[in-house]
Amino acid sequence: MNSDLWPEGASSTRERLLAAMLDCVAASGYRETTVADVVRVAQTSRRSFYQEFTDKQDCFFALVRRTTRLTIDEIARSVDPQAEPEDQVRQAVSSYVAASDRYPGLVLSWIRELPALGRPADVVKNEAVEEWVDLFVRLSSAPAMVARGIPPISRERAVFLWGGVRELTADAVESGAPLSEIIEPATAACLALVLAGGY
Repeated sequence: MNSDLWPEGASSTRERLLAAMLDCVAASGYRETTVADVVRVAQTSRRSFYQEFTDKQDCFFALVRRTTRLTIDEIARSVDPQAEPEDQVRQAVSSYVAASDRYPGLVLSWIRELPALGRPADVVKNEAVEEWVDLFVRLSSAPAMVARGIPPISRERAVFLWGGVRELTADAVESGAPLSEIIEPATAACLALVLAGGY
């Protein structure tokens, strides 16, 4: 069972099921994953699954929310707010790539499969976008940015930035290229948008 999100082991039935969903989606994608797959990997019962989640989609949405929050927190911790803006951007991009590289199949499923799940997925997707935008605004408000006279990135630019990084990520995963290959183009694009500041 995946240990990246639960390094000390999943401590509850819910966490075991989320970890199992992560393993299954990372290996086969959301569409091919079944509740039977999840409970088999989690070594629990269907009854236990339905005590925690309404259905497979509900479990997947919970996983997306969990991994989004943990990835954002990891990126925030990796950036030195006193470093030069160029270094901060590179630190953020490198941390994102490292986190995504641990489970590229899941990242691709977020990008390609989540939007196809209808209106309930739109809520999850929009929540995630707002969390990413908030991260970008916080990072671009760091002391070193302020000292350089760089205004916090606008919401519009932050949304544009996130969309571009997602597509670079999906393209790399789909082509089988190492995710490390997106570090340079993503850093350059992010830096350009950050230095542009507001609207």
